[in-house]
Amino acid sequence: MRAILPTFCALTCAASAVAGECRSAARPLLLSPQPEPAALEGARRVCQAEADRGDADALYVLALFDLGLGGAWQPDHAIPRIMDAAGRGVAEAQYWLAWQYEAGPLMPHDQALALDWYRRAANGDHRLAIARLAQAYETGELGLPRDPLLAAEYKARQQQCLRSQTDPPG
Repeated sequence: MRAILPTFCALTCAASAVAGECRSAARPLLLSPQPEPAALEGARRVCQAEADRGDADALYVLALFDLGLGGAWQPDHAIPRIMDAAGRGVAEAQYWLAWQYEAGPLMPHDQALALDWYRRAANGDHRLAIARLAQAYETGELGLPRDPLLAAEYKARQQQCLRSQTDPPG
């Protein structure tokens, strides 16, 4: 189950604007091999409250609970939440859909949809989506023609993301 959870931290170039505490509460749980049940329940409550107030990022994090965080495995609950969050611009949700449409077990394989979601996530500065598009243009994958110039542009964007994550703020 843990393999279905995407890496949650530091995937976008810029820090995402988070309306509340959901992401902060969930991040250490995602990184822990065995999170404490009380911490899981507390984070889930925080995320649910923020999602109920319309926070799309919290909706995506709630989906992670349904994809194995804390032991639950309910992809039928998770996928609609992820689709909603992705449609509302959450780059991590967009990347998750792209990855699933390309290679994952939870969505039908569809290169065109994968490419569309990778592009949306890259437009949201999602580092892994940018890297995947660089590779796809370099090798001619995802139904794309080989384009060394576009591959180089995406690689430069990826490096810019990595620099922005390691540079101190200010």
